[in-house]
Order: sequence, then structure tokens, then C-alpha cells
Amino acid sequence: MSDLLDRIRDIRSTVRPRPTFTLEPGRGETYRHSRPVLYGHSTYDRSSVLVGQPRRLWVAEWSTWEEARAALAEVRRADRGFKFDDFGEGGGTTHIPSSVLTRHLPDDEG
Repeated sequence: MSDLLDRIRDIRSTVRPRPTFTLEPGRGETYRHSRPVLYGHSTYDRSSVLVGQPRRLWVAEWSTWEEARAALAEVRRADRGFKFDDFGEGGGTTHIPSSVLTRHLPDDEG
């Protein structure tokens, strides 16, 4: 649990604007599964070509929802300021396809 708490604290202290967190089924550009994943959410800063676009960071993953919720309950006991939205087993996703995030960029051919 201390590794998870350390990772969350590190993200909260280094990522700006201050991130929010979600627990949701794993989904990304190259993967999709029903295991619970904790993601941190913010926006890309001005040093990125994606400045202002939504940024999602993988934080942790568990085998079961019960394990995830138990681990996050321990984090909450250790850090009362930590909050997350639980999308649940059949819940939605915050995944945004890279084609949507990069649509404002010029084509390589342009």
C-alpha cells in the first residue's frame, strides 16, 4: 500500500493542474480489459504539443474490483484528501482516442 500511496502523492505533488482520479475498467489505445485501473487526470502543460488537451496517467491496476476498492480505502485512511470517482465494473471510461487528442496538429504531409 505504501508504494501506491507514494505514487499517488508523487502525482498529486508534481502534476499540474492538480489531478483528479478515477477507478474504471482498463482501456487505452492498445488495450481493453475489465480489470480495475486507477487513472490520474489533468491536462497537458505548455511544454507539450498537446497543451490544454486532457491527460490521463495510469497509476495502478488490480486483478479484482474488491482488491482495488480495499487498497484505495487504505489510501483514503492514510490520506483523507485523496478522492476518486468509482466508475464500477460496468461503468464508462475516460479514454479519449489519440486521433481526437491530436486532431489539431498538422498532418506530416501538410
